[in-house]
Amino acid sequence: MRAVLRHALPLVVLATLIPGSTRAQTVCDQLLPIGIVAPETGFQIGCATLYVLRYAPFGSAPPYYAWLAYPPCANGPCAGLTGGLLFVCAAASGYSCCVSAPGTIPLPAGIYAGQLRAGLDQRFASDTDTLPGICFSDYRGNGARVVNVPLILPAGNGITQVQVVGFERMFLVSRPGSVNVPLQVEFVAEPTPTWNPTWGRTKIRYR
Repeated sequence: MRAVLRHALPLVVLATLIPGSTRAQTVCDQLLPIGIVAPETGFQIGCATLYVLRYAPFGSAPPYYAWLAYPPCANGPCAGLTGGLLFVCAAASGYSCCVSAPGTIPLPAGIYAGQLRAGLDQRFASDTDTLPGICFSDYRGNGARVVNVPLILPAGNGITQVQVVGFERMFLVSRPGSVNVPLQVEFVAEPTPTWNPTWGRTKIRYR
């Protein structure tokens, strides 16, 4: 499979460089409670280039991820949950309220490595295809290992929220590791927005 390079640029830049770009500006389902800081060259789509994403402080060399504190959501399996319970549920089942780019998301106080691993272990176990180390093209599961993640800008010390500049869709290649919860992932086709005037917002249809 030939890898395709896609630059993870802010949406305002994409709108300028790519008229009519279909990059999703709002995602309302299957969001992990982490945000990814992308390298300047962006990510390659496909199994030819896999990435290992780790938690790291802002200012580290990208790519890396940061934990996010989504607000309470009345939709989906995490309805009514807050704090750490919401974080674990979002990692296991996906956050089901809309997140937009450009926009901001709060950062949680404390360490959430254990909660992230617990949630992702549940997500992996809930899939009908748990074979590790496979490509997305060979995956035959129920979709639990396919997730959406916000792309965020790095923040400075003392910052309590981050800017969302886009979204990526990725496949979890293997179960998370134990130290800093490294995630081996393959980036796949990004969410495609569809518009229905009765919704009043952008929904997502996957290719």
